[in-house]
Amino acid sequence: MARIAIVGAGQAGTLAAVGLMNGGHEVSLYSDRTADSILNETSPTGTAFIFGDSVAYERKLGVETFEDVALLGNGIHLYFSPKVGQELIQIAAPLDEGAGYAVDVRLKSKSRMDQLEAGGANVVIRSVTPEDLDRIAGENDLTMVATGKGSLASLFERDPERSVYDGPQRYLAMVIVKGIPTDGTGFPNRLPGRVPVGFNFYGDIGEFFWVPYYHKTQGKCWNLVIEAKTDSPLDTYRDVASAEQMLEAVRAIVKKYASWDWETMKDMELVDNDPHCWLRGAVPPTVRKPVAHTESGKAVWALGDTSFTFDPIGGQGAGCGARQAGYYTDAIIERGARFDEKFMEETFEGFHNWHGGPAYNFNNLLLEPLTSIGKMVLISAFGDQRASDRFFEGFNRPWDLYPMFTDKVAARKWVSEATGGSWRKANLKGIAKIVRGQLKQKTSGRHFVYDDAV
Repeated sequence: MARIAIVGAGQAGTLAAVGLMNGGHEVSLYSDRTADSILNETSPTGTAFIFGDSVAYERKLGVETFEDVALLGNGIHLYFSPKVGQELIQIAAPLDEGAGYAVDVRLKSKSRMDQLEAGGANVVIRSVTPEDLDRIAGENDLTMVATGKGSLASLFERDPERSVYDGPQRYLAMVIVKGIPTDGTGFPNRLPGRVPVGFNFYGDIGEFFWVPYYHKTQGKCWNLVIEAKTDSPLDTYRDVASAEQMLEAVRAIVKKYASWDWETMKDMELVDNDPHCWLRGAVPPTVRKPVAHTESGKAVWALGDTSFTFDPIGGQGAGCGARQAGYYTDAIIERGARFDEKFMEETFEGFHNWHGGPAYNFNNLLLEPLTSIGKMVLISAFGDQRASDRFFEGFNRPWDLYPMFTDKVAARKWVSEATGGSWRKANLKGIAKIVRGQLKQKTSGRHFVYDDAV
């Protein structure tokens, strides 16, 4: 049995802590807030949607998944417009193996911290300084840092070769609302009968999406996220100072830029009894080196958002954290002892090559202007439902999408395999649908409408 310390009580830290406790290790979890304080006095750090394989990791590690009560996101739908006023492509797919959940991370942290205490783990409530970390690392066989940001995360060097960006690419907003149906009847223009994640991508101003959500007190509801390109017409909420103001800002955006969803969303209201149901800010997508050293030279290991920081655009962050927690837990239990730097670095590389790298790189591609390869894939998915199905299932297993999205030969092969025929045929069918849609928009003023499902 090893003595293991984890600093940080978010998605990845608490999941690893429970998994390691259940695996027979002596675990100490450090949090700067009590479980009740996290639940009642903080904002959720995004939607934290996780796809099917990540939910399976939660089950395996023995935490409450909330599957019996949460709102299943069982599809994805995307409207893509190269610019405002040019409604080009809509693609969608049901999710089967990839279907997942966005559960309030505050609820998860509370549940898991309670589980740790009930199971005999040591839950320590204190703000850990770099000096404290040095002492903690000396008292334990392995110490992981899963704080996501702050002075401890800054101990881990940014990996310049893998990080791509040196700053945020969008300014973000989030608000959690009720008043939108959660029974599959709400978006007849998207995937009727299902509860899909609804994406809206504009090439010139940014993106926004609606995520089926399970809130700590409201239960089933929706989490709305806006991603504005700097100084674009979408960049309107930097001075918002309350949940009420954020709701009004988001309502204005939906009415102006997603009129096809307005009928469903016009009666939305803030969830009850949660003044912290909103956020705004910016996230620099970052990969950090896996190992840092305390002031006396002791090695500590990065986990979750300390290791990989994602923009929320592709819904990859929480799932990456969950899978990293599971991957590391498996490696620790298999090894049993002697967790040296070589073990930390090799385990990180294994995870990066399997999941972390493909997830991070695919997610970043969504922040960039659409390439010729990306256009071919999306047009083909518009032309053939089988390509659309494979594309959206790839959000659960991103190694199927990256590096495919960067290689023309691989992308053509991917489309051919998905459709069982020529990639050219699927692409030409998509082009023909685009032409019909553009004619529709020219004659009627709209291509994307409320009562017209994909």
